[in-house]
Amino acid sequence: MVGCLLKTRVSSRRSSEQVDKAWTIRDGSENDLKEILSVRKAVFGETEKDKLDPRFWKWEFSERSEGKAFIYIAEEEGRMIGHFADLPRRFSWNGQVVLGTLSLDLMVHSDFRRKGIFLEMGAYAAKRVKENKALFMTAFPIRPETIKGLVKIGWKAVAELPVMVYPILFQGIVDLYVHFPPLSLLVGGAARFLYWLLVAVWRTKASKKIVMEEMEDLDQQFDRFWQKSVTLYPVMGVRDRSFLRWRYLENPTRSYILYRAVEEGEMTGYIVVRKVELLRFNSAVIVDLLALNEKAAAVLIEKAIERCRSEGVDLLGCMIPRRHPYCRSLRNRGFVSSRRVFQFMVYPLSEEVPIDPESWYVNWGDTDVI
Repeated sequence: MVGCLLKTRVSSRRSSEQVDKAWTIRDGSENDLKEILSVRKAVFGETEKDKLDPRFWKWEFSERSEGKAFIYIAEEEGRMIGHFADLPRRFSWNGQVVLGTLSLDLMVHSDFRRKGIFLEMGAYAAKRVKENKALFMTAFPIRPETIKGLVKIGWKAVAELPVMVYPILFQGIVDLYVHFPPLSLLVGGAARFLYWLLVAVWRTKASKKIVMEEMEDLDQQFDRFWQKSVTLYPVMGVRDRSFLRWRYLENPTRSYILYRAVEEGEMTGYIVVRKVELLRFNSAVIVDLLALNEKAAAVLIEKAIERCRSEGVDLLGCMIPRRHPYCRSLRNRGFVSSRRVFQFMVYPLSEEVPIDPESWYVNWGDTDVI
């Protein structure tokens, strides 16, 4: 409800005098778009540059398949000094559809930090989300200061999400560190040989019974597949046809490659891949992966590797819960953990919300990072 205000008095010391400043928090809307993007540029610079495109903002916040975002604006004397948002998201909780949110884009202008604005926006967000009947909020922070701030206002750390990587073109990786082509070719070749020697015993050959199909649109099989998937994990973001189409096919600034696995005429899994720059390499990432069995998951991962190799990608990455079965599947195919680790966090608005990591399945597709 636009116009619902939460007033807070903040004191700061300028020179030797005490000066009182008043700032407010209110609900935001698309009418604030220009200022929101201005604050984003001031806070994050050119990081994730496509998020400065108004088309991306409207797609993410206004044209969502699951409803418009809840937006919170901090202002002082008519100037926007902070922003926070929650994207409504349907979740399957033991087979029942419930409402949760993805909290993101916490931004406080550098001139107004350490004044309690983060804490007040967090409290305001929880109040508004609860009023809209959501049972929990989710977030995927990577910055230590953000994680500490969320814990301070009641968020719970659920699981670590390491970024696992699979080296495809060793020479491209070596080139980043060795600037003499003949030497990088030699070192890259030797690394490739040793790597394949080590992981060969773990690799599983794809079953000939599973057919891979690249999808440019989604048919009814995706809905039937989702109905079979809802019992795989206690809590998981809904991945039906409408959500997948909005998330991967209707994005105005990002392109995704989507394959599905079909066995005996029925869909048994899908994988989504996107080319990005990751860890300073020409990379691609597995954005989303869901399969009814380990065999289908293995074939989908092999397909992603094959596609990346054909397009000259150096590195394939995947973010997955450390204790999830897919983590084991990825390791068995030669993926190794990098130093980059996200944190999956939950703000429970009900005492029944599970906090143990085994209850949740999340990956990059549940964020807006990739």
